[in-house]
Amino acid sequence: MPLGSAETVSLAGMMGSGKSTVARELARLLGRRFVDTDAEVERLARRPVAAIFSERGEAAFRALERQVVCALSGPLVVALGGGAFCDPGNAGHLLHVGRVIFLDVSAGEASRRLGDGGGRPLVRQWDALLRARLPLYRRATLTVAVDGSSSDAVARRLAGLLGAAP
Repeated sequence: MPLGSAETVSLAGMMGSGKSTVARELARLLGRRFVDTDAEVERLARRPVAAIFSERGEAAFRALERQVVCALSGPLVVALGGGAFCDPGNAGHLLHVGRVIFLDVSAGEASRRLGDGGGRPLVRQWDALLRARLPLYRRATLTVAVDGSSSDAVARRLAGLLGAAP
């Protein structure tokens, strides 16, 4: 079914799945505004995600993230933080306002992409997080495997799946 003009497209998945890069390119292809929820949390808190985790803890970060996610609607392409779609309230809202696409990445591919983790607070827990999050990610509207594909190729594929192939 073609994408509605007011639908929000949100990309969910683990660290290293390419959510931000793919979402930025998909937004360009669809002519929509790009939003990165982690960047919005940083703007709201006036500090980096890593500092929020270390100074205030994960619960404080998740509260800010819920605030950002619940404000999303309209013709956007959104890169969600890795745990954002795992929150039931966030998931319900995102599925109500549009489509959620789970970018499925293997541990090996994510490790290659992340290198030393780039200052991400939860990177050392990747395997455990995937086990916990996978059933939650499976609630997404679509699942797309991303291993071995460039961000541009994934974005073009998503545009086609959304009925808006460039």
